Parts: sequence; structure tokens; C-alpha cells
Amino acid sequence: MRDAFPRKINSDCRVRNWRSFSRAESIGLCVFIHRIGLALVVDGQCYGYNIGVLQFFHVSNQVGSSLGTDFLYIRSQESLQQLCEQLEKESLISFDTEFVAEDSYRPLLCLLQVATENHIAIIDPLEIDDLSMFWNLLVDPERTVIVHAGREEILFCYRATGKRIPNLFDIQVAAGFNGFEYPASYGKLVQRIVGKTLDKEETRSDWRHRPLSTQQLEYAAQDVRDLIRIYKHLSEKLRKHGRLTWLAEETHLRQEELSELESSENWHRLSGISALSGQALSIARGLWSWRDNRARERNLPPRKILRDDLIIELARRGSADPRRVSALRGMEYRNTRQLIPELSNVIEDSIKHPPPAWPRKHRYGKGQPASMLTQFLSAAMAFICHQKHMAPMLVATSDDLRDFVQYRLSSESDPDNPPSLLKGWRADIVGRELDDLLDGKLAIVLDDPHSEIPIKFIET
Repeated sequence: MRDAFPRKINSDCRVRNWRSFSRAESIGLCVFIHRIGLALVVDGQCYGYNIGVLQFFHVSNQVGSSLGTDFLYIRSQESLQQLCEQLEKESLISFDTEFVAEDSYRPLLCLLQVATENHIAIIDPLEIDDLSMFWNLLVDPERTVIVHAGREEILFCYRATGKRIPNLFDIQVAAGFNGFEYPASYGKLVQRIVGKTLDKEETRSDWRHRPLSTQQLEYAAQDVRDLIRIYKHLSEKLRKHGRLTWLAEETHLRQEELSELESSENWHRLSGISALSGQALSIARGLWSWRDNRARERNLPPRKILRDDLIIELARRGSADPRRVSALRGMEYRNTRQLIPELSNVIEDSIKHPPPAWPRKHRYGKGQPASMLTQFLSAAMAFICHQKHMAPMLVATSDDLRDFVQYRLSSESDPDNPPSLLKGWRADIVGRELDDLLDGKLAIVLDDPHSEIPIKFIET
């Protein structure tokens, strides 16, 4: 960090490595720097000073602390630009975010932690207006971007750029491809691969409040400190076993699903919507759309405008009469009661529209397959994943197994629309062997009752 970034305090004065200063010199330097309008933090073992426009901190190991980490604390547009100029030279960037989701329409980004192979920077989005230069670095196809459980990180970047991250490496997904449990927490992966235990004391911090304490900054820095080290370990194992293309395929699919979710209407995700049809469905969609627009305008979570269960019940009743709307339990509260005239208008208008079409989701067969059959295949899949060092939860859900059974048992299956277990890397891992089980080419027998996996396959 100190070699990568300028150390000039002003045009006439340079400072040497701060560790070379005695405490007395540091205090004297503090007075000098204060006079030229900068700042030096001398707080026990925590020191900091401005390097040009970049505020540098060294957080020493404290009693019970897991960190001794140098990092840049980026709090201005100019310092962000300098950081990004350095990051442009890097082929590997890892990052994490701290955000608060419960009080706004979309999660509020409160902190960005960035790490390269040698350096860590913490960016404060609440003090910097424009982060576009950073987000644009992530969508450069020449760069690998490393995250852990990066759903929100993907969405933050997509909202800022309208693009997906071309070379994204999610260590949680990669760990599943390497036989680790899925989903594994970052702390567990650090412990298993790096051999360290993370301090999680700040897990419930309110990251909106300023100033941030040294302890909060230390916690934030540790969340990216080992990402690249874990990436190197997991990517080498994936390369050795020929699974890097599988990870790339899965990552692309997940980003595609998230971008579609972000850009589409999601009225069909209302809790209880599946019980509605016809006119009730039109009303539910109209109320959802009205609520979503209102929540966006006021920057509030949609549920704080109108709860899902109230939308469903208003749609089920199908009446625009304000008296019937007000008679619904839950509408008596002041913030909800004042919405009644508007809700009545929305319901009246929605009734005029035809029922919306459900988002297309391919259905495989009719009804539900026998539960014993899906349980049988679930046990078989667990055995296959154990043998091939894959996390079963990464490979398939119970819904995926049901779709697979329905597809194979249906006489009307469309070969152009196979279920997920018969596509891509999942077909390579489990799909073909599950096919052989259904066709009777393989059988399951009890092998060792005392083993964690007491079964095995035999050819018939």
C-alpha cells in the first residue's frame, strides 16, 4: 500500500514510513500536520494520517483481535479516483459490502471494502457522490472479481452499470464445487482454508452511523483480507479437477437470473398470490404496481407501504367500495387508513384489465410424483455428490428433483426444454446416473450400515 500510493503531504514535504517515528515524533508531527490543515490520529495503538488525499490507517493487533492490517480509508472523490487509477493495473480485485436493507426501497450501500493481492482499501459511499469509476472496473472483462455470497454485490454493480460482471468468482459457490458444505459462511471458509478465526463482534453494526470506529473499520477490512488467498486455493483445485468451466457456467446463470429479477415485475412473488385467479389476480397486480411505485418514490421498503397479506385479501374480496376496503382488519392504522381512497381507485382501475399472464416457467408433467421416488433419487444424488466431492445443495433442490422425475415420466416431455438436472454441468455430475437408475441400468444396495454414506451403486 505504501509503495503503491503517493506519500506526499504537500509539495514541499514528504514523510517517511510512519513506523519509523517515535511516539514523541508522531505527536510533534501531529501538531505540524494540524497546522497545514490535515490530520494525524494518535489513539492508543491506532495511528493514521493523510497521504495526499488518501487517509491511511494502520490498525495494530489489539488484545483478542484477529487483525493487524494496513488499509486506505477513502472518503473523497479525489482519493477514489487515485485508488481506481491504481486498481486499473490489477488483474485480481476482491470486494465486499456493508449495507442496511430494512429501511429503504433498495439496500443502502454503507461501505465498500476492496482488496488486491497486497493492499486493502475501504471506500465510504456515504461521503462520495459518484462511485461509477469503481463499478466500471468490475465489469472490465480483463479483470477477475472475487466475492463471497455475492448476490447483493452483483446487484449493486448491475444497478450502477447495467452490466454483469464478466469474470466473477464467488468463493462460496466455488467451495461447493470443491466438496465444502454449501452455503458455507465466509468465517468457516477462512477457518478451513486459511486457519484463522474471524472477529464477528460488529455483525450487527448500523453501518449508516458516522464516524465509524476503528473496531468497525477493522471488522470491515478483515472481510476482504483473505478473499484472494481463498480464491487461489479454490481455483487451483477447480482447475486440477476440470471444474472451472462449471463454475463459470453457474456464475453466468446466477447473474442472468438476478438481472432478470431486477428488470421485471415481481407481483407473482407476493406471498399467497398462487391462490388467486381471474379478476383477483388483476387487482393483486395493480396493487403491487401501485405499492412498488409509492415505495420507490418514498424510498421505503414496500411492506411499509402496504403488507402482502393486505394486498392478497383486498384482491380476493374484489371490491373497490371504500367502506369494504376500510372494513378489512389491518386497515385501521393511521398510515394505512389514509391510503383507502387511493386503494379504492387502484382496485377500480385494475378490475378493468384482463388477468396478467404468469411468468413463463416450464412445467414438467402434471400433478406431483410419488414422494418415495423423489426420496429415492435424493439419496442417490447424495451418494453421487459424496463420491464426486460436490455439495448436494449446490447441485439440486427438491423442486429440481421433482422436475427431473416429472420430465422423465411424462409422455409429453419436450426435448428442447429439459429440467436443470439434464443441462450443463449438472447433467455431467448427476443427471446421467439418475437416468440410469430410472431406466434400471443401475441399482442401489446397502453397503456399510455404519458408514456416513451406507449405500453404493451396482450395475444391473
